[in-house]
Amino acid sequence: MSIVEVENLSLNYQSIKDETSAINNVNFKIEQQEFVSIVGPSGCGKTTILSLIAGLIKPTTGKVVVANKKPSPKENLCGYMFQRDNLLPWRNIEKNIFLGLEIKKQLTKEKKEYAIKLAEKYGIKDFLKKYPNELSGGMRQRVALIRTLALKPELLLLDEPFSALDYQTRLNLCDDIFNIIKGENKTAILVTHDIQEAISMSDKIIVLTKRPAEIKSVHNLDFDKTLTPFERRNSSKAKKLFSTIWQEIQDEKSKI
Repeated sequence: MSIVEVENLSLNYQSIKDETSAINNVNFKIEQQEFVSIVGPSGCGKTTILSLIAGLIKPTTGKVVVANKKPSPKENLCGYMFQRDNLLPWRNIEKNIFLGLEIKKQLTKEKKEYAIKLAEKYGIKDFLKKYPNELSGGMRQRVALIRTLALKPELLLLDEPFSALDYQTRLNLCDDIFNIIKGENKTAILVTHDIQEAISMSDKIIVLTKRPAEIKSVHNLDFDKTLTPFERRNSSKAKKLFSTIWQEIQDEKSKI
C-alpha cells in the first residue's frame, strides 16, 4: 500500500526578471515502511522535493498525497530531521524531546510518557537531565530523531542528517538511525549527497537529473534484510551499485 504518492510534481520559481524551473514532472510512490533515498547532482532540487512533500511550499503543478491526505505543516503527517540537530542549549534533553509536542500544543501526559519510552528504548534514558553540550554529535542526532518520532508522524523526512558529523560517527549513526526507523516501522525519505550512505540504508534509490530535476533512474535494492548498513557498504553488490549511480550523476554533471 502506497503511503506517499507524488504525481506530475513541478515547481517554478518566480523572480522579477524571469521564471526558473526547479522540479519538472516528478512521479513516484513509496510503500509503507519503505526507506527511500534521493540522490543527484548538487543543487538539483533534492531538498526542494522534501519541502514539497512536507507541505512547506506549494507546487506549481501536480500533487503530493501522504497517508491519503494533503500534507500540511499543521498536521503530524511528516516529521522533518535536518542536517543540524537544532537542540535548544538551555533546555535539558527531556525538555528538548518534548519541544515538538509543545509547539503543536500536544504535550499531554500520554504523549509525554510515549516520548520518554522512546528515549528509554533507544538509549537516551541516562541523558534525559543532561544538556545538549554534554552529548556527542551522534547522540544529539539520536535525540533529534526521538523528538521527531514523539509526534508519531506517518512519514520521516531526513535532510542530510549525518553530513555535519565526522566519518566514524556517521557510520555508527547510520546503523543507529536505521535500527530506530525500522524498529518503529516508519516510512522514511533520505536526501543525501553520499551514494554509499543511500545504498547502506535504502530499499529504493531515486536518482535525479540536473535542474530542473526529473527522475533519471530508480534502483530497487534487494539486500539481505539481516545486514546492517555497515555490512551492506562492504558487499560486492554495494560496490557495483555505487559505480552505476556515481556514473549516472557524473553524466548529469557533465551537462551543467
